[in-house]
Amino acid sequence: MPKISHLLNDIKLRNWINKGDAIAKSDGDGLTFTLSAAGTATWILRYRIGQGKRREITLGNYPDLSLSAAREKARSIRVAVDEGRDPAIEKQEEKARAQAAWSVKDLLADFREKCLLPASYAANTIKYRNYDYDQVVLPHLGNRQVVRVAPQDIVGMLTECNRTWTITKRILTSSSKLFDHACGLRIIAANPCTGIRLSALKGKRPPVRKRVMLTEEELRALLPGVEFIGEENAMAFRILLATCVRGVELAKARKEHIFLDRGLWWVPDENVKTRSGFMVPLVPVVVEWFRALIEWSGESEYLLPARQERRRRNLGGDTHVGPTTLWAAITRAFERGDISITRFTPHDTRSTAKGHMRNMGISNAISEIALNHKLRGMEGIYDVREEIPERREALSRWAEFLVACESGAPIPRSKNVIELRSVA
Repeated sequence: MPKISHLLNDIKLRNWINKGDAIAKSDGDGLTFTLSAAGTATWILRYRIGQGKRREITLGNYPDLSLSAAREKARSIRVAVDEGRDPAIEKQEEKARAQAAWSVKDLLADFREKCLLPASYAANTIKYRNYDYDQVVLPHLGNRQVVRVAPQDIVGMLTECNRTWTITKRILTSSSKLFDHACGLRIIAANPCTGIRLSALKGKRPPVRKRVMLTEEELRALLPGVEFIGEENAMAFRILLATCVRGVELAKARKEHIFLDRGLWWVPDENVKTRSGFMVPLVPVVVEWFRALIEWSGESEYLLPARQERRRRNLGGDTHVGPTTLWAAITRAFERGDISITRFTPHDTRSTAKGHMRNMGISNAISEIALNHKLRGMEGIYDVREEIPERREALSRWAEFLVACESGAPIPRSKNVIELRSVA
């Protein structure tokens, strides 16, 4: 191998790094120093096998890999090339062999770092995924090689964990997501969770709790004195009913996303179960309810700030109420005997709104949009409006209904049917 005339030195390298411009500078015979716009300095060796396509291999980052060490490493790789070997392919094979030896614990660490992130999953989903991994998957499979996990191992884990039908279903889903990642890394060819039917392990799924639709009579009995759950909780309950949002979306609401002058409230992606933010129209009476909560919230950036010092301290200062705060207040009221109507939860406000809107003649499509459900078919694909007038009209009529129930006034009757207008 002929002697190489080197072109770089440490002074040049440090000057380029201090300057910060993205560059690629050759040291001779394929060894190249690269600096990205983000400031990452890397050694790359470019080479060619025979007359074939030029290839390259990353040697390491500078200054972790010094100039002299990079030259020595490049020299040894050139020797391999002269022997007819392909270092890039050998590196890929080495990585594949290392990953093939991964345990489920190793796989989980990689999955958490790359996939189980707020950009892809809601906070509650991440919380429960981690619970499933830490409490069930790792104790049963953590030390086993990924390539040796078979469907019968998954079945054994699900059977032995002794959880309810619903939680076992969630654990199976969490496990499947994890082994999908292994398939993506090409550690395994097929997901061992595929084809497992929970009904074969634990029998038929127990009946799902039927959602409650509070009747007009029940709303008239509940709303006038709803302050027995607390003044702030009562206002939040009215807003939950009137806007049809999920409880966690209201609990996490920030005042910066509420535009009272425009009658709008933006629910951001990270607060939404589907990870897709949406705009909620606020009719005048609901604006006033929001205004009251904003006044009570003081200097907090949240519409419903945490009320317990312990929660604020544990979460690092200003934060929102817990997602179960309203549920707990309603549950205590039932236990005290303050409520004598059908037992309900905050989530039943959505089924209550849905049912009454349909009874008012509001179309199914608009009532679905009011609940932030996705439309099916072509309408869902092409109707991309952020502000939907039909939704505002429907929520206006629904708010009038609620106000009448609380005040004891007759329900405004309308023969108009709100349909979804076609959008080109």
